[in-house]
Amino acid sequence: MSSRQTFVAFDVETTGLLPGVDRIVELAAVAFQGDAILASHQQLVDPGIPMPFEASQVNGIQDDMLRGCPPVREALPEFLRVMSLGTPVAHNAPFDVAFVAREIERAGGVPPVGPVLDTRRLARRAFPGRFAYGLQALASDLRLPSCGAHRALADAHTCRLLFQACVRELARRQCVDRDVEGGRAMDGGSPPGPADAIETAEFLATLSGPASSFGPPALAPGRHAEAIQEALGARQTVEIDYVNACGAHTTRRIYPLSFQKQGGSMAVHAFCFLRNETRTFRLDGIQDVRP
Repeated sequence: MSSRQTFVAFDVETTGLLPGVDRIVELAAVAFQGDAILASHQQLVDPGIPMPFEASQVNGIQDDMLRGCPPVREALPEFLRVMSLGTPVAHNAPFDVAFVAREIERAGGVPPVGPVLDTRRLARRAFPGRFAYGLQALASDLRLPSCGAHRALADAHTCRLLFQACVRELARRQCVDRDVEGGRAMDGGSPPGPADAIETAEFLATLSGPASSFGPPALAPGRHAEAIQEALGARQTVEIDYVNACGAHTTRRIYPLSFQKQGGSMAVHAFCFLRNETRTFRLDGIQDVRP
C-alpha cells in the first residue's frame, strides 16, 4: 500500500485506567507512510508512584524496570517530535489521548493540533459484525503479523497494521461500489492501484466518527453539560442517572474523558465503573449528575 500522507501510530502503558490519577509508564510512536516506517520511538518513564500489581500483570512492567528511567516530563519532547511527523492514530484513542494530554498539561507544554484517528472506530466501519473490537482480538481475527501485546511499541505497530488493513478494506469497498454503479461489478479482490484516494486524514476522520484531540475539551451543549465539563476539567468522577436507547435506567459512576457527537447528538466518552471499560453516554440520556 502506498501513500503520500504520513501517519503516526502511538500507544501508552499506564499504572491504571484513570488519567489524572494514574500515570504513564511507557510511551511509543511509529511514524509511517504507506508500508514504509519513517521513525520509531519507545521510552519507559518513571511514573513517580509504585507500579500496581494489577497493571503489572497486564503489561509486564515492574518497578525495577522503571528505576532510573526519566520522568514523563523529560520523555515528552522526543515523543511529541515523532508525533508531529504526521496524523496521530491510536486504538481506543480517547484513552491514550486523555493520558498524554494530562501529562502535557502537567508539563506546561503545547498539545499537538489536529484530530487523532481511532482504529477501533475505523475497524467497526471496515469490518462490521466482529465479536470483539479490542486491538489484540482484531489482530488475531484479521491474522495480522504478531508484534507482541500490551507493551507500547508492540501495540503501536499492531495499531499501524490494523490501520493499514482498515484502509485497504475501505478502499476495496469504495472501488467495488464505484464499479457496481458503473455496471462493472468486481469479483471482490484487492482494488487496482494504491489506496491514496481514501487514505487521507480528512476522509478517514469522517469515517471514524468524532475525532479525539489533545487540546482542551470544548463545552458541549446540553442540560447537564456544565456539570460534566467541570468534572472533566477537574479530572473527577461523577455519578449519573442514565436512560439508554432501550429505555433502561441505571445509576453509574463515570470518569469523563471527552465530549463527542453521536448520531447527531452530543455525548460524553467516559470510563464506566459499572462496566469497567470506556463507554459513550448521550447527554440527552443523562437524567441527573452528582459529584
